[in-house]
Amino acid sequence: MVASIGNLALWLSLIFSILQIYVSKKGKLKVISVIVNGLLISSLGSFIILMYLHIVSDFSILNVFENSHTTKPLLYKISGVWGNHEGSMLLWILVLTIFNYFIFKLYNKNNSLLISKTLKVQSLITTGFIVFTIFTSNPFKKMIVEQENGLGFNPILQDPALAIHPPLLYIGYVGLSAAFSFSVATLNLNNKENIAWYTYMKPFVLVAWAFLTIGIAIGALWAYYELGWGGWWFWDPVENASFMPWLLATALLHSLIIVEKRKSLQAWVLLLALLAFLLSVIGTFLVRSGILTSVHTFALDPSRGIYILIFTAILGGYSLLLFGKKSKNYFDKNYFNFFSKEGSILINNILMTIVCATVFLGTVYPLIIEAFTNNKISVGEPYFNATVVPIMLPAILVMGVGPLLAWNRNKKSEILKKILPSVLLTGIMSLIIVSIYKSFSLIGTLGVILAFWIISNNIVILIKKRKNFSTGMLVSHLGVGFLILGITASSVWQEEKITKLKTNSSTEINRYSIFFKDINEVVGSNYVALKGNFVVYDKEKKIVTELTPENRYYPVTNIYTTEASIHSNIFRDLYIVLGTGNKSEGWVLKIYHNPLVIWIWIGAIVIFIGGTISIFKNLEKLKKI
Repeated sequence: MVASIGNLALWLSLIFSILQIYVSKKGKLKVISVIVNGLLISSLGSFIILMYLHIVSDFSILNVFENSHTTKPLLYKISGVWGNHEGSMLLWILVLTIFNYFIFKLYNKNNSLLISKTLKVQSLITTGFIVFTIFTSNPFKKMIVEQENGLGFNPILQDPALAIHPPLLYIGYVGLSAAFSFSVATLNLNNKENIAWYTYMKPFVLVAWAFLTIGIAIGALWAYYELGWGGWWFWDPVENASFMPWLLATALLHSLIIVEKRKSLQAWVLLLALLAFLLSVIGTFLVRSGILTSVHTFALDPSRGIYILIFTAILGGYSLLLFGKKSKNYFDKNYFNFFSKEGSILINNILMTIVCATVFLGTVYPLIIEAFTNNKISVGEPYFNATVVPIMLPAILVMGVGPLLAWNRNKKSEILKKILPSVLLTGIMSLIIVSIYKSFSLIGTLGVILAFWIISNNIVILIKKRKNFSTGMLVSHLGVGFLILGITASSVWQEEKITKLKTNSSTEINRYSIFFKDINEVVGSNYVALKGNFVVYDKEKKIVTELTPENRYYPVTNIYTTEASIHSNIFRDLYIVLGTGNKSEGWVLKIYHNPLVIWIWIGAIVIFIGGTISIFKNLEKLKKI
């Protein structure tokens, strides 16, 4: 009965979404209000009902049976709702309707035409995903024979970070749908209609970008401590699927600043808004088509992927043809000086777009080769590091100096005066870090210099309290500097040791001695584990910490996992993974010393805070329109 109500709510969502397509044309505010609210309530209702079915372990529902178990902790029963294809699509629809609601809240007499057209496009997107969910991926489908218990849930995904990672990413992905809808609506306006469409688009882009940033970072954090290999990124195609929209969203966000200040790059912004969301939908196709093998993917029959591919082709074909036809109305003849704020933003835009195209090629090329030749090729870390890193280096250099520049034109002598304090500060801090780690590798040295270049420039701006400067941008750029510092140090100066150790014996890494005290069996809520107990000493033989890595077995799914144990501070991580072994021969251990890796997560949080500050500031601007 409860599942039937959830299914009914999903169908009501479809009806409301279709009605919105037609009603938004007529612009009747009261009617649109009822439909928009009805769409939000019905989609929220269906999602809450599916969550309830998971919480009470209703195994008469196929989705619950395939993804849950009575022994699963409550947190993972809830996160299991979006940890599978069907439930995640319901979450996707809910986020679409939430953004749809906030688009409607902007409605007033001055922008009624723009918002009406935007709501029409948003409802078309929503309708497409609801149809896909109902007819190919219905989460309320019932079992033929009810079972007493479920099949369980992938233990690797039973983790707090993975509980919040997908919703954050979906806010990012789906938030870009609002930018797409505004772009299509703007292109459908008459040239005489002078509406500041970019002012309405910007808050949605900020929300999408900020949440996409923190969502990617939490996914990287999960990979770091859960997969047990000491790293946080490995250019997995599904990781790339979120990274590509982020790159274009970053370019879009900076381009919107130029549109606001100079009314330039309007056509470019409209194109980026289209491409960023289309890449999000392509990412959905990669994850759900069954053509990729990854811990992140939903292994499904290809027919579902074909629907998404056709839907993407329709969205992309229509929007890009419309852009080709109407974009001439938004071109301008303003030329940028290289030594200006807008010049630096444009250069970074170009570089970000090139990086995105490079990642896209490396991600889809193996799939194209396999489709046409049936031969499998691998494009991995060497390709991406060799192509992406050299392009990102000048982008980071330009990003560091950009905030110091003025609009329109700067004298070269003035630029030199502005950057001199930053150059000195960068040199001092870089020398300190390089001397501490006693490494002079080219990549490591360049990475540290660029990180402190960004940090120094933003500190200088903060000290001088320059006018007309965005606090949110300052904070976000500081976060980027911290992020680059963590990425560089943890990648270049990481130390790894693989050894076999018996209890009551020790090994060393960097300046630390690690003593293997003992190993015990522990019983968790839905697993059993062997837990090693390690004591870490410094050079003075003082205890630094105790680490307790685990080797777990989940009986329901018959899966073994490792749980790394990590001790973190602002200078380094000590990271231990317990492998296979026995008391007589000892256990295999992976031990890592990862310098400054925590600054990756600190940087991501600071970037998100900066984005949040900018969101509220832009919402204040909207109130004044």
